[in-house]
Amino acid sequence: MPVIKLSKFKLIVFLVYALPSVTLANPVTVKAVEWTKTDNMKQCSEGNCNTFKNIELNTNTIELGKNISVINLETGLEIAAFQVKIIRYGRMVKMCWIGDTEAVNEGTYITVGGCTQK
Repeated sequence: MPVIKLSKFKLIVFLVYALPSVTLANPVTVKAVEWTKTDNMKQCSEGNCNTFKNIELNTNTIELGKNISVINLETGLEIAAFQVKIIRYGRMVKMCWIGDTEAVNEGTYITVGGCTQK
């Protein structure tokens, strides 16, 4: 019987330490962020996706419901402009994903680095 109690105790200790780290590793949905580095934009339509890496955004901070535009630095042309419907914040990696749909990794989304929650 003491072995079972000790095992339960070890399990509880393990869960207390393991679960917060798993939770912190997964991106969470937030209302506003700011960032220091623009990484890329992925634009998907009908199963076809294009990734743009040499881009510039019109802002370095955004809130849900606000508009954002993306300029292709190679051509100088705006390649996307949309109302932000989702912001996913990765605490451990300090990255954010800003999208035009409420679904993660669908439609158009921008990846930024040096991200902090506002």
